[in-house]
Order: sequence, then C-alpha cells, then structure tokens
Amino acid sequence: MIFTGIEMLFFSLGMLTATSIMGAYYYNRQYRFKAATWLALALGLFLMLFCIAWSVSSVLEGEPRAASMGMLIFGIPSVLLLILARRLALKNVQKDTK
Repeated sequence: MIFTGIEMLFFSLGMLTATSIMGAYYYNRQYRFKAATWLALALGLFLMLFCIAWSVSSVLEGEPRAASMGMLIFGIPSVLLLILARRLALKNVQKDTK
C-alpha cells in the first residue's frame, strides 16, 4: 500500500491549508480586510483545519466518540468565527460604498 490514512490526511490538510490561504488572499484583495476580520478569519480557518485533523485521526485510531466530540468542540466555534469574519468583511464593504 502506497498511502496510509494518516498520509492521506496530511496531504489533504496541506491542500486545504494552501487553498484557504489563497482564498483569504483573493478575498482580501477584493474586500480589504481590517485587523478584526483577519483575526476572526485566521482563528476560524485554524480551528476548522484542526477539527478536520482531530476527527479524521480519531476515526483512524478507532475512537468515533472522540471524533464526534471534536466536531462539536472545534467545529462549531470555527463556523461561528468564519461567519463573524464574513460579516465583518461585508460590513466594511458597505461602509466604504456609502
């Protein structure tokens, strides 16, 4: 077997991290993020990637309960932070147009 589950996890996390950074850079050029937006976005993306890593590694180790608790503990705050970052970015755009 060429790739194990953990190797596929790290490859996927690398691709998701690179895509997230490129997306944040693209939207920063479009919306001109402020510091609060960057903070919420960075924390949200970090927690989302950590949630994915935690859950997949827990399932690979045979601990599905730890995976589901990781989704709750890390996933919900990451989604909330990403929603907050989006709202802050759109709020700044609305202020700039008026």
